[in-house]
Amino acid sequence: MHPWFTRPLDRLIIRLAAAAMSCNARHQPHAEEAGALLEGDDFFCAFVKGPSDLVFTGGNAFQFRSALSTPWENNNLVRGKLFCCAENWQQFPTVILLHGWNDELGYRFRLPFCAALLRRKKVNALALELPYHLQRRPRAPGAVTDFISEDLFRMVEATRQSIADTRALVKWLSGQGCGRIGLWGTSLGAWLGGLIICHEPQIDFAVLTIPLAKLERAIAELVFCAPIRKSFANSGLSLAKLNLVSHRPLIATESILIQEAEDDLFAAKDAIEEFWQAWGQPEIWRLRHGHISILMSIPLMTRTAKWITDKSFAERGCVILDQPPDENPAAGLRHSRVPH
Repeated sequence: MHPWFTRPLDRLIIRLAAAAMSCNARHQPHAEEAGALLEGDDFFCAFVKGPSDLVFTGGNAFQFRSALSTPWENNNLVRGKLFCCAENWQQFPTVILLHGWNDELGYRFRLPFCAALLRRKKVNALALELPYHLQRRPRAPGAVTDFISEDLFRMVEATRQSIADTRALVKWLSGQGCGRIGLWGTSLGAWLGGLIICHEPQIDFAVLTIPLAKLERAIAELVFCAPIRKSFANSGLSLAKLNLVSHRPLIATESILIQEAEDDLFAAKDAIEEFWQAWGQPEIWRLRHGHISILMSIPLMTRTAKWITDKSFAERGCVILDQPPDENPAAGLRHSRVPH
């Protein structure tokens, strides 16, 4: 797409985000607490197990309690949707979809579309609501209501909770008998997905679409992060531990796809190129898009679904033909009910 469209679109969304952030900035930084959490033992949550209380609440929607607790009950209840490709869905690969920051429209519309593309190829899809988003966004007076916040402790905590919740779902899927599990993250979700594949050994492949490769750089440069920059002032807090270049993936280089937008005004291209080099130069698609326009590209979603399908079935030597998925998305599920 031409820069005359992609860049103004990015600028518009950045201005809208800046207006929203400036209106909501009212919390203390808690920088020391954030630093202690970052430096604490097992920040990346290796202790997490598959949830025993995961229950389907109607149709393909599920919920379970997060392994990590915050002061707001609705944020502690992990929610999502499982899009099954067949009644015996456990015999097929599953991809966990991680949405972007405040990308609620994407969760409601784009992710189901991506799931439909995958289901036609006999790949399950699981969409996860990240902390402080959608039904998990706190509503109580005085609550932190956004993942990215001037309360640095809650922002770091939200990152850790996202990792814990995703790893719990990986364990649950493995317990259900799923053989191959992948991730497809966008923007914030791609950054989180990048961190997760560096610490979760049960993930087999990953797509990282326009990842925020360096959180501290995004905070330093993006207009809507002004309240967060104020919290960082004189704090001495370092977020280097959350940069993708600081870690190495546990999965094979050929099982990773990075998608970079050449006109991106959110995710710095050189930061993506840096961790791409550090990770051994996995497959990368450099696309003529902006950060927002790439989310609207149906051809790209279709091409990505094909890449995922090829990786999902590569070891089995299978050829999967397009076919309509089963009507009952949660058929054949094995799950526990929430205990009384």
